[in-house]
Amino acid sequence: MTEALELKPIQVVCYNNNVSSDQTNEVIPGNGACSDHLRSERNEVSPLLSTPQVTEKNREQHLHVDGGVDTDSPTQPKCQRELRRVKRELNEVVVWKLKLWTLLLIIFLAIALVIGISIIVCSAVHDDKDEKYDKSSFVVARFFRGNFTLDANSFTSNSQDEETMTELKQQLIEVYSSSPALERYFYNVTINNLQDTTAQFKLQFMMPLDHEQLIHYTLSLKMVKNVLFQHLYDRDTGESFYIIPTSLHMEVG
Repeated sequence: MTEALELKPIQVVCYNNNVSSDQTNEVIPGNGACSDHLRSERNEVSPLLSTPQVTEKNREQHLHVDGGVDTDSPTQPKCQRELRRVKRELNEVVVWKLKLWTLLLIIFLAIALVIGISIIVCSAVHDDKDEKYDKSSFVVARFFRGNFTLDANSFTSNSQDEETMTELKQQLIEVYSSSPALERYFYNVTINNLQDTTAQFKLQFMMPLDHEQLIHYTLSLKMVKNVLFQHLYDRDTGESFYIIPTSLHMEVG
């Protein structure tokens, strides 16, 4: 029994990368025979991948490549690249298997420790001789005298002279007793006379035997007068027993 076979040329197009494959011959069975053989031949010459499969494959490869992009790529923001560079430098091992950031931290702590120890030692050793004095050694007296004028509106005319003099004395005592420079040397103050609104006063300070520097600086006329002068300027004009600052006069003796 003979079977007639007819060969028919067909064009098979492969869509893999848009390249056409070579022409193949398809066997057309005459009486329905050789179907398995033809199916096998058709499978062998069919395209490797269809168009949707190729597209999906290319996209996966593209995503895979994008996922592996270096974070230091120029496409990244400059601040992020600088931050990553700094992190890499800080994590570099520099000495004794210590990373750079660890070494910097140790140096900072060492400097802080040295400063703290220095402050503690200095505060413990420092001894201010000026803060230690014996008033019993102040045996030399130094006097200042002067006068000032009261504001007539700062006290009533019914005030007794003795009461006014006591108030003025207390005011001068507070001035010199609260002075950091003169407090240790201040001894006494007296109000000698009060005529109308003008009062005369006398100040007494005590100094040690070695007082040459004191009379030129701390207990100089300029220093003692300026302490009282500043106090008078700081007072309000409405206060009782207000002393007019410009009326102050003082001299040694």
